[in-house]
Amino acid sequence: MREQSSNMPLTAGSDVGYKYITINDRMLGAGEPIRVKQGQRVLMRLLNASATENVMLALPGHRFTIIAMDGNPVPKPLSVEVLSLAVAERVDAIVEMNSPGVWILGSTLEKSRQMGLGIVVEYAGQSGAPAWNDPGPAKWDYTQFANADAAPAPDESFVLTFRDIGQQHGSQFDTWTINNKSWPEIEPLIVHPGKRYRLVFRNGSGDQHPLHLHRHTFEVTRIGEKHLSGLMKDVVNVMPLDTVEVDFIANNPGDTLWHCHQQLHMDYGFMQLIKYAE
Repeated sequence: MREQSSNMPLTAGSDVGYKYITINDRMLGAGEPIRVKQGQRVLMRLLNASATENVMLALPGHRFTIIAMDGNPVPKPLSVEVLSLAVAERVDAIVEMNSPGVWILGSTLEKSRQMGLGIVVEYAGQSGAPAWNDPGPAKWDYTQFANADAAPAPDESFVLTFRDIGQQHGSQFDTWTINNKSWPEIEPLIVHPGKRYRLVFRNGSGDQHPLHLHRHTFEVTRIGEKHLSGLMKDVVNVMPLDTVEVDFIANNPGDTLWHCHQQLHMDYGFMQLIKYAE
């Protein structure tokens, strides 16, 4: 039986299911709690190390002030109740410990918490069963952490449309294509040192895709109809049927991969190569 992924695909393509999920190698309730004191400001460095699952996290009674993404300071630090981590994304967040008690820092999905995706946060002098309160509805929006000004025009753009073409050659998993080609039968993108390039990611599927560029940092320049600038990352999650644009400077010569970091998508064709002109 296929279990629904927390990626929440719009389509019913193949996926994998899990029995257990951990934070720092321990299921919720199995490890030592995070022990804090009232009034502390705690820096949380969060990494989604899953091969396939995007996650949304909350800590009831507290908010996360996002200060960096993928190791890069954000232009506009902002406090949010729920944070999203696509596969391979990293977020640095400050949490003000101003709500004494024993709480669960964990997935907003009850099923995922039951599978272990959480950790107890315990204030000094507090005891008892850890509490969970569902946060209000929240939509993750990269643009709120970025500048609203448009980024500089690129020297060249590459339009990259990706979609699945169903199960091929008896496989139980969907095959993925970029501009109708599937890895390794692809045509590399050719770049020249020092030039600014725009990758236009067009998601023609019902899945989310955490796209990762190796050996470079990119600037997120457009999401849907919104222009933005200053948000530097190396993974960006492209939502179903959406378009995202990112710019990078060709400043690290050598063969460079970009790919979907959802392992099954990458394994079944969702990879592309960038080559520097000789």
